Amino acid sequence: MDDLMKDDCCAPKGDFDLAVIGAGSAGFSAAITAAEGGKRVALIGNGTIGGTCVNVGCVPSKTMIRAAEAVHGAQAASRFPGLRGEAQVADWAALAAAKDDLVATLRQKKYADLLPGYDGVTYLDEGPARLVPGGVEVGGRRITAPKVIVATGGRP
Repeated sequence: MDDLMKDDCCAPKGDFDLAVIGAGSAGFSAAITAAEGGKRVALIGNGTIGGTCVNVGCVPSKTMIRAAEAVHGAQAASRFPGLRGEAQVADWAALAAAKDDLVATLRQKKYADLLPGYDGVTYLDEGPARLVPGGVEVGGRRITAPKVIVATGGRP
C-alpha cells in the first residue's frame, strides 16, 4: 500500500488513481485507505456490497450457530442433578428473519453508510469487471487507472 500512496510522475492520469475490484472487507479497506491518502478510487462491486463475511459467511452462520448452541445448552442441562432445561426452535421463520435483519444492519452501517464520508471513492456496481490494458472494463465502459487491486476473495 505504501507504493500506492507515492505519486508517480510518469503514470498516465486517468479517471482514477486506483481501481479496486471487489467490495468486500479487503477491497473496501483498500479503497478507503487510498482515499484517505488523497487518491481517486473506483471501488467496483458485483452484487451486494460487503462480501462473504457479512452477507453469507461469518455473520449469518455464527448467528445461527449461537442459536443452535442455546437450544443444545438448554437441552443438556438435565445432565446435572436438580436441573431441567428445555428449548426448541419455536419459529424458524422468525429466527431466519432476525439473522437477515442483523446482516442487513451490519452491511448498511459498516459499508453503505460509510462510503459517502470518503469523497475520493466512487462505488460502481455495474456487473463483473475485467482487467484491460490501463485499467478495468465494467458495465460496458472502460475505467482508466494506473493501479488495480483485485480483492475478489474466494469468488473472482
